[in-house]
Amino acid sequence: MAETAANDIPVVSLTPCAPRGRINLRGDAGDPAFNEGVASVIGVGPPSQANTATSGSGGVILWLGPDEWLIEVAAAAESELAASLESTLSDLHAAVVVVGDAHITLALSGPKAVEVLAKGMTLDLDPDHFPAGCCARSLLAKAPVLLHRPSVDFLYEVTVTRSFADYISHWLRDAAVEYL
Repeated sequence: MAETAANDIPVVSLTPCAPRGRINLRGDAGDPAFNEGVASVIGVGPPSQANTATSGSGGVILWLGPDEWLIEVAAAAESELAASLESTLSDLHAAVVVVGDAHITLALSGPKAVEVLAKGMTLDLDPDHFPAGCCARSLLAKAPVLLHRPSVDFLYEVTVTRSFADYISHWLRDAAVEYL
């Protein structure tokens, strides 16, 4: 049984997230037609600020680099959304690649989630430096991950390739054992 904080929030919890559709998007963020095309499909344009995410009616877009984003959508919508993006951006310098089955996402939550992550990652996760809406690629226990803080709650989403999924899941559980 997990230890709980004074307000009955588990101190730390690790749960797998439901399968998601994922689309890798490459393009020219300086091209208004690219931004407008993405916004017409997702409901919001790709974030231009490093290490941030934006949410629209069609999904979440996470910044991965100056010309690269990861779009997360409902798994059932992945193919249709990718086809719509390809069609909309077909006359532009852009690439749309479905990568959904290659990754899984784990939700690490609770007031001690930052302490658990800090055991295996060098990112500064202080809320002043990694506030809600931030995302970053990093290494967690030597495995490449994408870390996303979707809300102000004690919630961090760790996206990892399937080949590292068991390793990261076991590592996180082991790192959290003192809080369970």
